Amino acid sequence: MVKNFLMTSIFQKGFSRSGRFTIKEAQILESCGRTMKALFEGTKEPATEEESHFIEEIHGRRALSSDYGKTWMKYLHEINHKHVVYNLCETNRASSTDYVEADSDD
Repeated sequence: MVKNFLMTSIFQKGFSRSGRFTIKEAQILESCGRTMKALFEGTKEPATEEESHFIEEIHGRRALSSDYGKTWMKYLHEINHKHVVYNLCETNRASSTDYVEADSDD
């Protein structure tokens, strides 16, 4: 499998297995990600009206309405946002061996 350039260390197993994108969003990123990135960075000129709408959406000149614009903005949020993981309990395995055995008086 060729690793997609958009799959950073956050998405090592792919977009669909990351748990952060729907199946449809993952398919959009996998099939159109290179084009969306080039349009976003300005290295590619829009060839269709749909691409022009995409550029206007991601630059805030038009409300996000297309699946492509929404998915791209979600992707940008995911790669730029630091995720915090909360646990229900704390385990400290390193100190689990720090115990004192009682001396037996036998």
